[in-house]
Amino acid sequence: MGRRTDIEHRQGARSSRMYEEGGSWFFNTREGTVVGPFRDELEAYTQLEVYIRLADSDLLPTSEGVALSALRTRSANSNSAGP
Repeated sequence: MGRRTDIEHRQGARSSRMYEEGGSWFFNTREGTVVGPFRDELEAYTQLEVYIRLADSDLLPTSEGVALSALRTRSANSNSAGP
């Protein structure tokens, strides 16, 4: 019903926010900020989901830069941990 359509629509919007450039993955926020780089599409998708859940729950700090910095730090830590 309506709920399923909402989910399908949101997933399409999310996937269109991701892109690959120079072997790294990035996503765009609605605010027009680029977040990344991530080592692969799965990591970018996962971090986009985290970002959206934080935004939907009003848990993002008032300064978007702080939240983006946290995502980048999480990504950097997972990259240094190895495969």
